Amino acid sequence: MSQIAMVWVEDGCITCDACQEIAPDVFEVQDDSSFIVAAARVDGGFDSNESTKSALKDEIGSSMYDDILDAVDGCPVDVIKYVKVGAELAGGDEVSEAPVVEAAPAVEEAVELPSELTEGDRGLLVLFGSQSGNSEDLGVNTVKLAANAGLNATLKDMASASMDDISAASRVLIICSTWGEGDQPDNAEDLWQAASASSADLSGVSFSVCALGDLSYDLFCEAGKQWDTRLSELGARRVVDRADCDVDFDQVWKTWSTAALANLACIDDSGNMHEDFIATFAELISPTKKAGAVASAAGIVQADIDLTVKIFRYDPAEASRGWDSYDCTVPGHLSISEVLNSIRESQDGSISFRSSGKLSGLLVNGRVVRADECRVLDLVGGVQGSFYLNVEPLPGHEVLRDLIVATDTYDNRRSSAKVWARTRDRMGEYADNGIAIGTMEPTAALNIYQMSNISSLETAQAYSDALPYSPNYLGPAVCLSLWRRASDPRTSAAAVEDSMNRLEAKGGLWSETDISAITRQGADGATMAKALYQCRADLLRRNKFTGKHGKHVKWFSRTIKMTGEVNETLVPALVTGPIGMIANGRQVLRMLTGFTRTGGPLMRDKQALFLPPASIGKMPPMFSLPDQSHYQVVAIFNEFDKRF
Repeated sequence: MSQIAMVWVEDGCITCDACQEIAPDVFEVQDDSSFIVAAARVDGGFDSNESTKSALKDEIGSSMYDDILDAVDGCPVDVIKYVKVGAELAGGDEVSEAPVVEAAPAVEEAVELPSELTEGDRGLLVLFGSQSGNSEDLGVNTVKLAANAGLNATLKDMASASMDDISAASRVLIICSTWGEGDQPDNAEDLWQAASASSADLSGVSFSVCALGDLSYDLFCEAGKQWDTRLSELGARRVVDRADCDVDFDQVWKTWSTAALANLACIDDSGNMHEDFIATFAELISPTKKAGAVASAAGIVQADIDLTVKIFRYDPAEASRGWDSYDCTVPGHLSISEVLNSIRESQDGSISFRSSGKLSGLLVNGRVVRADECRVLDLVGGVQGSFYLNVEPLPGHEVLRDLIVATDTYDNRRSSAKVWARTRDRMGEYADNGIAIGTMEPTAALNIYQMSNISSLETAQAYSDALPYSPNYLGPAVCLSLWRRASDPRTSAAAVEDSMNRLEAKGGLWSETDISAITRQGADGATMAKALYQCRADLLRRNKFTGKHGKHVKWFSRTIKMTGEVNETLVPALVTGPIGMIANGRQVLRMLTGFTRTGGPLMRDKQALFLPPASIGKMPPMFSLPDQSHYQVVAIFNEFDKRF
């Protein structure tokens, strides 16, 4: 059995938490470095194990073998080293001598750097402007990465910095967030005012800016943009274009920091740029790795897949849209988010998307999914040699940039529907601690829980095929929220009545043309469809099967889907369903044979025999068209036919 004898962490750890996430029984990240946990070591110590080289306990070395190797591969700065035991000789005997230290292989042979890039002034000033602490955290990690490029970085809060500090530095990095509507964060305001009023000559300063913001605001990353513009106006040399980060900023910062530090490291004492060594420093800062080398500890490793990823692009500044294609080789177990991160790191750092959380929804090969929850293997289309992924933003939402959408429309519909809790007084009981609590039947509690068990309502809002074509439709997620409130025994009678009226009214649940289409969206789609079917059944019971009760729409939709044809002479028959067609056999027969469109007496349509185009009493059809988007036709039918 393969076994790790010992493992340690060398200087240069940036405390990124990757090793601890992969092998928490071996690694624990502290303030300055990752430590080998005491329970895993023979000596019971708790440090990086670099100096003592304590052996791992046998059971840890064997059971955690794969996890430790994954942690080694996943370390972005390659500071985790290990010793493997159990190597075999040709005859199968185990090696008894001291094992050989192994480390991740170098990507290429070492390149000798000129003395100009290793001696003299190697200082770097990193300034952060932060309201919530994100910029400060990124500043700390940037300083740690700078050491890999031989830069002596100093991290400084903008509140304690001055224009003299900037003028005296030859290399400057600014990481600044935006507060409110385009304002500087509190700790950056004074320095910004000084910079705005300054006439300092910064021609000897090389810089780059990482701006943090939120795409839902109009003045996205405005504070960082102001710093970028002002430093350039004062004569400073921009070495790398500004990076504008949305709320999901980690990958954008990583790409920017590698490029910015590599470029700044190539500037010598005299201010000359040695461009030939940018790639060398970039490799030292962030060694290249095969995308997705580390699988999730809970997942199953799948074979590599060669595929083309086609990504929708939208630039709001130029109002331009289109598609970009990227050829990739990735393990099948990677999530869509991991694939997009890989493309952004290795091919195109300008791609914008949300990689995790409830707002990470995407349309991938026609499926609405969360980017962080679905594997490539489950969504890839095509055949061997021509696999593909088409990645688009969520339908039914406004696109902000590339794959990022705004949820304002959903939020406004949810607010207008008043889906929040409006409770009633009810009986309760005292808990053991004396606190009064409300009670609920277990079946009711389970039903509410099941309806609430949707990972992201913002993503689920896009499950409907009808939503993009029906501007008044509340949407399936809002309808589900209304139905959940109406089904909750804690909801007041007035609130239940209000919710059901909203579901019955124009723009309510009857605007959903095909609930069955929602079921194709995985487990969440099945959960939502089941609840919406229950809601429709209750609406029918409440209204005693009068009004727009949906039977007509259901049969019309099903027939259009099955036949792929729309013919106006059949519409009245189709919407009545099979039982209705039997009960109205004579009228249906007349419509099928084309003698009447209305099912009324034949004499009323005699004019067809005399008025052109005459056709021996048979009325020519007005239209007979193939249909591939039946939900659009149903929406039109609903709008024009007020009888149902």
